Amino acid sequence: MKILICASEYYPYGSGIANVAYNVVEQLKKMGVDCTVCSPTGPEIKLGSSKLIEKTGIIGLLYYWHRVFKYFKGQENDFDVVWHHNPLFLKRNPFQRSIITIHTTYYGKVIQELNPKMYNKVASAIERYCLNKINEKARFTAVSPQVCKELDEIGVSKQRMIYIPNGADTKLFKPSDKKKSIRKKFGIPEDDLIFLSLGRLSKAKQPFKLIKVFSVIEKVMDDVTLVITGKGELSEKTKEFSRQKNWKNIIFLGYVDERDKPPLYACSDYYIITSKYEGQPLTLMEAMSSGLPCIVSDIPNLRVVDAANCGIIVNFDDIGKAAADIIGYLYKDKSENSKNAREYAVNNLDWQIIAGRYLEEFEKIVFEKEGQ
Repeated sequence: MKILICASEYYPYGSGIANVAYNVVEQLKKMGVDCTVCSPTGPEIKLGSSKLIEKTGIIGLLYYWHRVFKYFKGQENDFDVVWHHNPLFLKRNPFQRSIITIHTTYYGKVIQELNPKMYNKVASAIERYCLNKINEKARFTAVSPQVCKELDEIGVSKQRMIYIPNGADTKLFKPSDKKKSIRKKFGIPEDDLIFLSLGRLSKAKQPFKLIKVFSVIEKVMDDVTLVITGKGELSEKTKEFSRQKNWKNIIFLGYVDERDKPPLYACSDYYIITSKYEGQPLTLMEAMSSGLPCIVSDIPNLRVVDAANCGIIVNFDDIGKAAADIIGYLYKDKSENSKNAREYAVNNLDWQIIAGRYLEEFEKIVFEKEGQ
């Protein structure tokens, strides 16, 4: 089988889309699938501009997909299946045999009233127009049930979509019994209870609420430390907010190399997410694979924690109650939560399993072609 993968970002550049596409492609290659990747950074075909996407957002994305349309015009039959990630074709999808994977929607950001509101409204209108123009034979996958719901409200038929979650490398992200030695490397207190937050510091992630909740926990409990990693538009403001309040036991590690993420999860005690909106964060899958009990905000895309029985769901809009709920949870026996997190990831989220589900969808498209 010959597959073309079109994505606006690809590992080692980018984040969510880049990592999902890369990890699935690597597994497909092991299964004998011939994969060609087209992105602004290649590796096989380079189109568009990562810098333009970073600077202009939707304009850069439209330019990338326009270049895909132009480049592959007349080559529609060179591949058995084409796998698009959040495509934005203003004209038409040039490929009849397509799988469309949607990671997040601008529509979802509009519903959640995330800033910049006007930008998200314009981008959402473009997104709706583009997705509803995609040919009827194309199938959709979404990385969470909530994204499926958003697609349905945008106008994509439920009969055309299925839910395939994001995954984790369960051999790479795993528990460790050498927490103290790992912590020493990162400058993390060896004997403290460690809360880890890993991801882009943006308004959707609500980092100020994370710090406020932790500050309440810190007053009640001794020897607790919050480790915040990642960069983003609120990176400096978040640090300054913490400094002004003189809140202690908060460590900002900034950007963390991919190679350092597995040991960082492994040396932590809890994973915490305070986001207002998510697609389905890879960091949560990786934390579960690492056997971490998870403390997450009460939004649909994080309720996998409930399904896996591996943590607690918290309403972070009420700082006092959120802190009280977390403190109550900390005093409980959480050994089963840790075990459940790891087992759920191994049995449901390993990239080999996820790639197998995508391969099933690709094969359906190929069989339909052969049956014509």
